[in-house]
Amino acid sequence: MRARIRAVCLVNTLDSVGQNTPKSSGMTDKATPAGWVVQLTIPAQPSEDARSRWVGRLGLGPPEFRYFNVAVAAPFKAIEATREHLAETEDKDREMSVVRGLSEPEISALNLNVGDVKPA
Repeated sequence: MRARIRAVCLVNTLDSVGQNTPKSSGMTDKATPAGWVVQLTIPAQPSEDARSRWVGRLGLGPPEFRYFNVAVAAPFKAIEATREHLAETEDKDREMSVVRGLSEPEISALNLNVGDVKPA
């Protein structure tokens, strides 16, 4: 039974030499991202009221997130471009990560040129 299921999932294709090689039909070729959405994480700060009195554990709220659309194809370079964009602010040293890739149609719909960083 297992071999029969495997046979259904495989498709024969010709490789560059002209020989039949099995290729999984479930795999799709995805385009490389043309840009990235970068997330900036700002940790929550305790309120002044909470600092002035002891109530047990200080209750911190959730962190704040800010997002930037970046038209740079490499994820680490997109983070660096965001840091340069935030160079004059105190947020440049905060934690950043890429959240998802942006396709070329998304980049053009956002009116981004190569290397641009804009708040989302």
